[in-house]
Amino acid sequence: MILLVCVLLLPSSSHALLKFNNYFESGMVLQRDVSTKIWGYGTITSEEMIANCVDDGGHRSSSVFSLQQVREDVWEVLLDPREANTVCSIQVTDSDLVLDDVIIGDVWLCSGQSNMELNMDHIENAEEEIADSALYGDRIRFMTINHQWLNVSMDDYDPNIKISWTTADNSAKLKLMSAVCFLFAREISDKIGVPLGMVHASWGGTLIEAWSDPDALDRCDVPNHWGGPDNMQNSNSYLWNGMINPLKRNSLKGFLWYQGEANSNRNRDLYNCMFPVMIDDWRNEFAAHSETLNTAPFGFVQLSTNKNPESTTNGFPVIRWHQTADVGVVPNDLMPDVFMATALDTFDAADGYPGGIHPRYKQIVAQRLAIAGLNVAYGMEEYPTSGPFPVDLKVDGDVVTLVYDQDLFMADAEISGFYYCPESPVKCDEGSTVDLWAEVPKSAVLQIDQRTIAVNLTTFQPVSTGSLGYLWRESPVLDLYGLPIYATDRYSLPSPPWKMPIDN
Repeated sequence: MILLVCVLLLPSSSHALLKFNNYFESGMVLQRDVSTKIWGYGTITSEEMIANCVDDGGHRSSSVFSLQQVREDVWEVLLDPREANTVCSIQVTDSDLVLDDVIIGDVWLCSGQSNMELNMDHIENAEEEIADSALYGDRIRFMTINHQWLNVSMDDYDPNIKISWTTADNSAKLKLMSAVCFLFAREISDKIGVPLGMVHASWGGTLIEAWSDPDALDRCDVPNHWGGPDNMQNSNSYLWNGMINPLKRNSLKGFLWYQGEANSNRNRDLYNCMFPVMIDDWRNEFAAHSETLNTAPFGFVQLSTNKNPESTTNGFPVIRWHQTADVGVVPNDLMPDVFMATALDTFDAADGYPGGIHPRYKQIVAQRLAIAGLNVAYGMEEYPTSGPFPVDLKVDGDVVTLVYDQDLFMADAEISGFYYCPESPVKCDEGSTVDLWAEVPKSAVLQIDQRTIAVNLTTFQPVSTGSLGYLWRESPVLDLYGLPIYATDRYSLPSPPWKMPIDN
């Protein structure tokens, strides 16, 4: 490992006036291979900064950085790109402004609502997982932004920090860290050998509208919404203003997202616009203010389970569909460089039977998210982006034949997994229930070969038009890993939910 020590020299007369933005702390991670900004508050009296650098071989170098007063009381420094595993100590001489043990790696921003916020202390086998995570030491570092909302956009806002930058072996802080965010990093770290910095900024029970820029909401014709005095965090754009916008000067590798439950009964049918537009907007805002790519990878978790299989509400199934821009899988033409994890086989009876909204099996979710992320974010094409997905549908009488894009295994599950609706896919979900979607009996579904399944709809005669769906329930199965269709490869990703029209 190369040790790079950078001493940043500033005139002593300005030292007492300068402060780092709260994001910048000793032990932090800066994004590799791109220029990165360090910024803060105060008035400077010089426009240059000299860095004297020493690597672990004793070689010295001297670089000059431009120090800019970008606004009154706001300054920033643009540092040269560094390779992964470089360690820096950055100091403003004759002052207490020091950033020690800064490591260069990949930085991910994790956001969403309560399933992203659920911490390591509340997952299955929490004590064992936290102990095992200590082995990652300083290879995985993390921090958490505190809950905060703003009713206006303030680019120079100094966010409050709930968990300061720390390492995986700090079990006391790891207990409080987002489980999906950290466990994703753990999976990725095992494969790429690059330090990871995970920035967590989520808030339970929040709407996507709160996390979206006003311009993004306007593009989807989203009505104005104020959450009220006891729910300010759910006002349009208030969390974008308070928890995301202040981070946009920091270069990132990518984003992770777990949200949608709150929108299952609010602006549900705008989600297929709001989510892709929010992704584009976040990318563009970070790219405009840092060296984050405007194609930065964006990963999300499809909504997991909630109540028991007898639930007739269709909010969750429709949101899952809308999370893919009504395509069924990602990446797609509307959502390039996006990846996802399907979590419909993680029903957790212990989370408040007959089922709760926070399944504890976050290891499964993070592993699947990492498998797809290794492909999309890191170009490792040997990893799949999804489980089996139908790419062709043919109708012969009452039999629908589905051809999938990869080899599949059809398990002896609780259900067939298929549902029939006599209307078009849109009309089948115009209401708030799944009443129009009738379950296809297990006896009516047959695997023909490694990629082909036949669904006999004779029970629903006459079948001339209508729709076929898969996993179109809030909680389709109770068993862990109990879905009907999985890939036969070693990753065993489940087939995701979908709906398609039938034309006979």
